Amino acid sequence: MSTISKAATAMMLGGISAAAVTAGGGSIYLAHQIAKPQGKTLAQERDWEIEQGLWEDFDTVKRNAYTVQGMDDYLLHCELVETDPESRKYVILTHGYTSNRYGTVKYIPTFRKLGYNCVIYDCRDHGENKETACSIGNFEAQDLLKVIADTYERYGDDIELGLHGESMGSATSLQVLKYHPKVRFVVADCGFANLYELIRVGYKGMHIGFMTDPVNQILIKRYHFDLKDTSPRDALQGNMVPLCLIHGKEDKFIAPENSEELARATSGYCEVHLIDGATHAKSRKVLGEEAYTKIVREFLEKLEKPESDK
Repeated sequence: MSTISKAATAMMLGGISAAAVTAGGGSIYLAHQIAKPQGKTLAQERDWEIEQGLWEDFDTVKRNAYTVQGMDDYLLHCELVETDPESRKYVILTHGYTSNRYGTVKYIPTFRKLGYNCVIYDCRDHGENKETACSIGNFEAQDLLKVIADTYERYGDDIELGLHGESMGSATSLQVLKYHPKVRFVVADCGFANLYELIRVGYKGMHIGFMTDPVNQILIKRYHFDLKDTSPRDALQGNMVPLCLIHGKEDKFIAPENSEELARATSGYCEVHLIDGATHAKSRKVLGEEAYTKIVREFLEKLEKPESDK
């Protein structure tokens, strides 16, 4: 069973007061907190990354901004971060909940060193995108499917394309595999196995477990998505795309058991890296760029070997 701490739930849902938790109004309030997160602006995310020492030389790299029509023609703001115009290797990086495309900047040096041009974008209801409902991985996976198709259309059907995601972005990058897109690999950092279970266990820890189903009913009726449908674990049934799952051992927001559960769900090659001393979404910071890159490099090198040698 997936686990999440009281503090993690409070962070994800924006805080809950005892007065707000009533049979009717509480469900509406909690559902709103899930579907309408208060995210960072691009400037706020940039400042945070700089403060954490993770921005590095991003201001100097060549970038090209554009938009892609996602699910139901929802407009997504994207950028290509160019490594080498001659390279046929590309990776799409998907950020976490309440972040935006600048939240993926800390991972870009890893992929640039490995020769990948990087596509970054704002998930729906995040960054520069228009306000709408965020489903924390379900609608977002359908958007990502459109970004994948656009990437092939822009840069050629012969490119090698991989995915990287953090937290919600990890869930999104795994959830999209249910649609069987043409991708070479997924690096999934601190993702969850099933959103409904994540929220339910969190609510139980806050002594409001009885609210899970009423909240979900509000999400279905008002925001048109079901927590149960955001399920990377289910999306991995029969999956053969190679996975590299990275998770902090000290993650109290989305417990590392989630990645172990995801590893059991997939049918293809998968490796799990549990990082000592790392809390939620902090594996890259704890490891440092060189060690994080080493994990990804060695994973990608294994994909070139015969199955028996992995």
